[in-house]
Amino acid sequence: MNYEKFFNEFIEESKNFFTEQVVETWLQKLKVKNIDGENVVLEAPNKFYKLWIEQNYLETLKKIFTEKFSITSNVIIKNANITLKRDNLKSDDSDKIANIVVKKETNLNKQYSFDNFVAGSSNQFAYTACLSVANGNFHTYNPLYIYGGVGLGKTHLLHAIGNKLLETKYKLKVLYIPSEQFTNEMITSIRKNKMEEFREKYRTIDILLFDDAQFLAGKERTTEEFFYTFNTLYDLQKQIVISCDKSPSELSHMEKRITSRFSWGLIVDIQPPSVEEKSAILLKIAELKNIKIDSNIAVYLAENLKTENNRELIGALIRLSAYSNFKNKQIDKDLICECLKKYLIEKNKIITIDDVLKEVTTYFNIKLHDLKSRKRTSSISYSRNIAIYILRKTLNLSLQEIGDIFGGRDHATILYSINKIENILKKDKELKYLIDTLIKNLYK
Repeated sequence: MNYEKFFNEFIEESKNFFTEQVVETWLQKLKVKNIDGENVVLEAPNKFYKLWIEQNYLETLKKIFTEKFSITSNVIIKNANITLKRDNLKSDDSDKIANIVVKKETNLNKQYSFDNFVAGSSNQFAYTACLSVANGNFHTYNPLYIYGGVGLGKTHLLHAIGNKLLETKYKLKVLYIPSEQFTNEMITSIRKNKMEEFREKYRTIDILLFDDAQFLAGKERTTEEFFYTFNTLYDLQKQIVISCDKSPSELSHMEKRITSRFSWGLIVDIQPPSVEEKSAILLKIAELKNIKIDSNIAVYLAENLKTENNRELIGALIRLSAYSNFKNKQIDKDLICECLKKYLIEKNKIITIDDVLKEVTTYFNIKLHDLKSRKRTSSISYSRNIAIYILRKTLNLSLQEIGDIFGGRDHATILYSINKIENILKKDKELKYLIDTLIKNLYK
C-alpha cells in the first residue's frame, strides 16, 4: 500500500471531524508506519504529541478508519525517537494550541459554511432562514427551529450560522452544543457541585445553537435546565436556533412546555434531496476534495445509491475515491459497482404484489386488511390510492388485476384512483418524493 497517498486521503477525511487547527497542529505531523490485519500504527513526532492525541483524538481516529476506510484494526500511536518537552514547543505551536482552546469554547467546526452548503428545493426555506439569522436578523426568527431526517444538513446549517456570525460580529458569544453534550455537562456539574457555573455558561451567551433536541425526551432534569435556559435567553432577546428530527407537534414524548416554546418562532423543515440535488452535492464535494468525477457519474451515484442521507452520500464518494486511488483506476460505472456493490439499488430485483402492499402499509402504519377493505376514511383512501398507483407503475398490472387485489373493485374505480394520484403529482412535489421513495425502497 502507498502509505503516503493513504495518509493524504486520511488527512482530507479528518477535516470533516476536526477543526482546521487540530488537523494542522496535530494530525498532519503523524506518519503511517504500518497497516495490517490487526493494527494501524501511527508515529507521533514526540511523547507530548503522542499523549495529547491519545487523550483527545484517538476514538475519533478509530471512527474515521472504520467508517470511511473500512479498516477495523486497533489504532496504535508510537513515539518517534525524538524527545521534546512541552516547554520546548515553538511559539507558533503554542499559538495554535491557544487557537484550539478558543475554538473549543464555541464548539464550531470551520469546515461547515454557507458557501459549501448545497441549497435546493428540499432545503431552500431552511437555508434562507439560517442565512438571515447569520446576517444579524435575530428577532425575526426566534427561536428558529429546523427539523428533518438524519444527515440532511441541519448540523451543517447550525455551524454555518455560528461561523458567519463570528466573521462579522466578533463580540458575540456564540455556542454550538449537541443536546447529549449539554446533558453530560449538566451531570458533571451536579456531581462536582458546580451548577452555578453551568448556568452562568449557558445563560450568558448571545447565540445558542442547540443540536438534536429530540434527545431531551425522557431526561427530566436536563429538560428542566434547558427550559430555564431557554426562558432566560429568550427574555434577554438572545437568539436561539434548534435542530431536531421531528416537528414540535410530533415530539409526543417531550414535555408540552418545551414543545410549545419550540413553536414560538419560525419552524422550517429539510426534506431529503432530489436526484438533481444529490448530484449537485456530489459534484460540490468532489470539487472541494479534488476528486475527479463528471456529471454523468454524479447522476449515476445519485440515482443508484440506496441512501437518502447526505452524510452517507458523501461517505460513499470518499470511499470510492480511496478505492480508486488504491486500485489506480479512474472512477467509472464498473469501478462504482465493484466498490459500492452492497450500497447500490438492486434494479434486477423481482418485486411482488406483497412487497408493494407491505411497503405502503408499513410507511402509513395501517393494517393490510384495512388497506384492502371498503373503508373510506381519508387516511386509508389516500394510502390505498398510492398503493394502486405504485402497483400499476412498478408491476404494470391490468386494472382488473389491481381491482381483484382490493376486494373486487371494478376497473373504473381503479382508473379513478390512478388518475387522481397523477393529477396531484403534477403540482405536489412532496407526494412525488414520497412515491419515489416508496418505489426506491422496494429495490433495497
